Amino acid sequence: VVNALSSKLGLRIWRDNKEHYIEFAHGDAVAPLKVVGDAPGRRGTEVTFLASTETFKNIEYDFATLEHRLRELAFLNSGVNIVLSDMRHAVEKREEMHYSGGVEEFVKYLDRNKKAIVPAPIMVRSEANGIGVEAALWWNDSYHENVLCFTNNIPQRDGGTHLAGFRGALTRQVNGYAEANAKKEKIALTGDDCREGLTAVLSVKVPDPKFSSTT
Repeated sequence: VVNALSSKLGLRIWRDNKEHYIEFAHGDAVAPLKVVGDAPGRRGTEVTFLASTETFKNIEYDFATLEHRLRELAFLNSGVNIVLSDMRHAVEKREEMHYSGGVEEFVKYLDRNKKAIVPAPIMVRSEANGIGVEAALWWNDSYHENVLCFTNNIPQRDGGTHLAGFRGALTRQVNGYAEANAKKEKIALTGDDCREGLTAVLSVKVPDPKFSSTT
């Protein structure tokens, strides 16, 4: 999609101890992919692009917007190193993002200015039938719920079936724990009770996701 909407795009790839490069103009390859040098032990990808003025009226890039999205990707893909560089001005603006803690570190970042009421985030990982799930939960002393959902790194601001399942499972587990440990008292906690002060990140990786809307 980025290539189709760019007047120019350069793709530099480091793998198999070689540096490869290919350039596109308006979505079409200028020349085939070629090896341009040696790169012992280096791996990664660099994308350089210029948005097409034929498609966009405004092609002024907002550094903060790009940084926010790339930081999400760095959290969601543990161990990946992402570098955002803005060379439009005399002094280069550069941000390097690398989080080995994944979504657990993500919730810590989201709650960096809040007071936690549990010592560390609860981290859950599972994989079955080619579907991977990661969830990190941390409660703070606020009254607000903040749950971020992602499918294959794509954010779902309005949630989805994975969020509904997550909320239902959380309510059942909390109520089950309460019943087992407070047998003399009748406790019925609502979903809102369980999620008060909750910050969570839910990341699902599926081979064939179905989106009702991506706009």
